[in-house]
Amino acid sequence: MIILDFIELAVRAGIEKDKAVYVYRRLNGGYYMKIYYSKSPILYNLMNWPNLYLRRKFYPKLAEPGYREAVQLLIGLDVISIIGMSSMILNRPLPLELTRGDIEEAFSAIKDDAMENSIYPFPEEGEVKITQDFFPFITDLVRKRKEDDSKNIVEVLNDIAYESEALEEVRRKYPWAKTVNREDSLKALGLAGKLEEFLKAEESRLVILMGQRNLHIDRLLVEKGISGTVKLLGHLEELDPDFVESVEKVKKMVLEVSNYV
Repeated sequence: MIILDFIELAVRAGIEKDKAVYVYRRLNGGYYMKIYYSKSPILYNLMNWPNLYLRRKFYPKLAEPGYREAVQLLIGLDVISIIGMSSMILNRPLPLELTRGDIEEAFSAIKDDAMENSIYPFPEEGEVKITQDFFPFITDLVRKRKEDDSKNIVEVLNDIAYESEALEEVRRKYPWAKTVNREDSLKALGLAGKLEEFLKAEESRLVILMGQRNLHIDRLLVEKGISGTVKLLGHLEELDPDFVESVEKVKKMVLEVSNYV
């Protein structure tokens, strides 16, 4: 269990177990946990970076001694494991300056959120010592990525469609759609004339899907960091033309799979 892995890491760092567990639960396990248990494409969770840490209700408690260090460790672990995953996949060294920048941005977001809501104290950045204990977290994410990227892409696209708001609207409108199976989700959207709406609403998910499979997202992560990558992925016109073409190809694949004739 990941929670036990993080707690063990925290205890090794000199943090009391009960404080580590409290922080883990209040921050929903961090991005590492979100990615680890996510549906495909697993890195889609990064698109709301660093909002997962903005738990203003708990800021004063999280700023207390012991809790503060656990927050620092959790955020540091998130950043290092995510960028470390991409570094390992690309066989590149871990860009430590980028990891520090992302950690700083995460705590800056917490500070801004606290100030805007007149909350004090709040957890602030501190030094996190990177040790070999971080390595298993990186290799775990690499393994999860390989599993995720090896999934049948048509099945993944149908899964995305099955849980989409577009298909939910179709279910509410058409009685026949209430019994649609996962494998027929795209066809149902096509039959209902909802494909364009689906493609527009789920574009960022398709961007992540292709970014994982052609490693473009990994190149961005090791060159721009998490914050820089998330900002770029929201603006297709600023991305590499070859990558944009791959996104257009997967959109065409959606149209082909959805052909119900």
